[in-house]
Amino acid sequence: MPEDIIPGATPPEGGESAQRSEPETTLSGEARTSAAQERAAEHHPEDWRSSLPAAWADKLKDVAGEEDAVRALERGLSYTPALKPEDVELDYPDGIQVDEGVRDNFRQFCVDKGITPVQAQALLDWQLAANKEITDAVMAKGKAELQKLWGSRFEENSAKALKAVVALDKRMGGRLSETMAFSGMNNNPVLVEAFHAIGTLISTDALSGGRAAPAPDKPETAEETYNGMFNK
Repeated sequence: MPEDIIPGATPPEGGESAQRSEPETTLSGEARTSAAQERAAEHHPEDWRSSLPAAWADKLKDVAGEEDAVRALERGLSYTPALKPEDVELDYPDGIQVDEGVRDNFRQFCVDKGITPVQAQALLDWQLAANKEITDAVMAKGKAELQKLWGSRFEENSAKALKAVVALDKRMGGRLSETMAFSGMNNNPVLVEAFHAIGTLISTDALSGGRAAPAPDKPETAEETYNGMFNK
């Protein structure tokens, strides 16, 4: 009989192996999550999200790869939207008449939509360029129509129309040219033709402006407004 066996004693359940079993270890929730991530990484080494905190991994679940994640992070770090209208400082080209109400509404729009000041300026530049492209096309078309209508008398008739604009603008205290420039009416070839007709009907003395007070200082003169009709 082996010396380590005591006669009459009942061996423990599981026999000798039970005596050598180690006590169970209880893992915390955080440790279990970490262990699960490690096992996932072992089975799916291509899943780069497995090493990230759970919240980060969830935010990046639709990102294809690590390089895309880095680009998304860089975009996020450089995203600095305007927090108040004053943050949106807009630069306008010289000679542009700015409607302050429209400008302020646009600045507030940028704040509401999370647009950065740099993006706001880019939007303004694009809109101004698009407007100029449209205006230039309208002016070129109008000039071509008048050249076809007037033929060799184009320059002569244009000069007479200009005199009519200047005379009427002086009599109206500068309001005519200002309104035409601001509303875009100076791009209408029909108006040029109408001013030519007025210039033909009224006398030379009347076209000189008479004793009317000169137009007040403003960004654009009557001559400039008229010349804008022909893109001169």
